Amino acid sequence: MNKPEISNGWYIFRFALIFLLSIVVMLSDIKLKVMSDFRYYLETALYPVMVFADSPRSITDAVTEQFKSREALISENEQLARELYTQRADLLRLKSLELENAHMRKLLNTPLQETSKRMVGIVLDVNIDPYLKRVVINRGTGSGVYVGMPVITEKGLVGQVISANYASSQVLLLIDSVSSVPVMNLRSQIRAIASGVGVHDLLSIDNVPRNADIKVGDVLVTSGLGGVYPAGYPVAVVTEVGGDKSATFASVKAAPLVDFDQIRYVLMLWVQDDFLNENSQESLPVKSRTDSKNVLKRESIRKALEKLSLINPKNSDMKKEAFNG
Repeated sequence: MNKPEISNGWYIFRFALIFLLSIVVMLSDIKLKVMSDFRYYLETALYPVMVFADSPRSITDAVTEQFKSREALISENEQLARELYTQRADLLRLKSLELENAHMRKLLNTPLQETSKRMVGIVLDVNIDPYLKRVVINRGTGSGVYVGMPVITEKGLVGQVISANYASSQVLLLIDSVSSVPVMNLRSQIRAIASGVGVHDLLSIDNVPRNADIKVGDVLVTSGLGGVYPAGYPVAVVTEVGGDKSATFASVKAAPLVDFDQIRYVLMLWVQDDFLNENSQESLPVKSRTDSKNVLKRESIRKALEKLSLINPKNSDMKKEAFNG
């Protein structure tokens, strides 16, 4: 056997050995999660590298801001002033609705929901895999981020955190093929599931009955079911309603409100704190509807025992003891 044949056999042996070790490590990680801690520390250690890789864009943004013309700044300032004026008017209406909601909840004797805590995050990296719709945010467990944390922008829902290390976290976008969000039609209050299909401008709306009241242009918001996403955040707009007439469910498509190719800043919400607040002992006690009925029933029994005691005085003490017991 000559030297090239020995060399080729050695390469094949090394490849087979490395391939076998890779399979063993993958199976061990799936079953026993042996690599989770390693990935946590590795991602934390690589965070400065990600920041350095993102620095050209940050520097470019800073230089661009510095070289804006005076006229552009004045025009932008005027536009922001008009938007601020409009938003202040909307806030007046929102405050009125919040007071009305608080008053109605007090009448119904139900606990009040507190406003969620929020934190601003910056998108550091986008997954280049065309089949994985995920981004990396510059916030991690050191800032209080947890797996399952919902992420939004000023336009609507972005997704949820699926992994986090100390300094950064990975967010699963709602357009990913494994993402599903419970939604509700804002107009007709019909509930459904918005599922990603791997396309940045398309969602599939599942579990919509054929005769459901849903139309093109309807706005879909989070329903709050499942406990992951808080209720009321915009998700998508219905763009297509159709399908086979003999099918049980309609074929409904929707377009997300967020442009995932342009997101730079996001808001991260603490929903777990809201859940704890709603279930804390400080929440308003719920009145029992049967209290008055029980009181009337006890009074009627007492009167009946008193009548019996008048008929048979010897049994009065025994009747009272039985009633008190």
